[in-house]
Amino acid sequence: MPRGNGTLKAFVRDWAPPGLIRLVQSGLDYVRPAPWEYVEKGWRTDIPVQGWNAPSITETQKRNWRAFAESLKGTGPLVVNHEDPYINSGGLRDHNTIISCAYVLALAARQKECLSVLDWGGGMGHYYLLSEAVLPEVQIEYYCQDLPLLCQAGREVLPRAHFFERPDGCFSQQYDLILASSSVWYEENWRPLVDRLISVANPYLYVTRMIFVEQAASYVAMQRPWAVGYRTEYLCWILNRGEFVDYVSAQGMDVVREFLISRGPHIHDAPEQGDYRGFLFRKKAAATINGRTRSS
Repeated sequence: MPRGNGTLKAFVRDWAPPGLIRLVQSGLDYVRPAPWEYVEKGWRTDIPVQGWNAPSITETQKRNWRAFAESLKGTGPLVVNHEDPYINSGGLRDHNTIISCAYVLALAARQKECLSVLDWGGGMGHYYLLSEAVLPEVQIEYYCQDLPLLCQAGREVLPRAHFFERPDGCFSQQYDLILASSSVWYEENWRPLVDRLISVANPYLYVTRMIFVEQAASYVAMQRPWAVGYRTEYLCWILNRGEFVDYVSAQGMDVVREFLISRGPHIHDAPEQGDYRGFLFRKKAAATINGRTRSS
């Protein structure tokens, strides 16, 4: 038997039937690494990842935008997902995500005519459309922070919203509600980010659509979202539930409500599989003055 990778390749090229070679090469096109995979050594900068500022993400979301907007109209069940190729996914995960967010929006908007929302990592502004759909009588002041390509696309479809490409741009004011949906876990140093979000939350912070584990320590996973058309990959934290809640609580926040959204996807080789959850926090020193919630 030939030895060495180069020698083996030469042997296959010279002796294997051409039809067999074409068949194997065709089959390799369907071989893909796991969509979710445990990263053993934690957050590693030596792993090549494209991240979120990838053209394929913006192109996919722009292509799905009109169908997503239409799906929020009418009286049908809210089972929409702007990242699902079919938009109306029919899945309980998407239904629970949206209804949980609607609950949070309604609570934050209680006795208000206007609600200011900062959507951290909000993409093109999909939650703005959801806010208008579930709170039609409330004026929404919507602010979104994300990467340049998504902000540019957001300005095209939502000129009435405010988009921040620079992270510091959105921390000059306070907001009735901070929404962080599937975004905090993409920060290598997530604690300083949570601190900054808390500093401008007046009084609510809602962190949702992240996978949490109960027993294992927080760990890092590689996500490859190729199935939804994103030709990229990125690292994310799978946080221990207790660690996360304890940290946010220690920064002067109370848990108002925890949301169980669905089971998480299978993460290859992970020490523990987790669940998609959400947590609504409220500042402990918050008080209501003249119908508006303010931090004292």
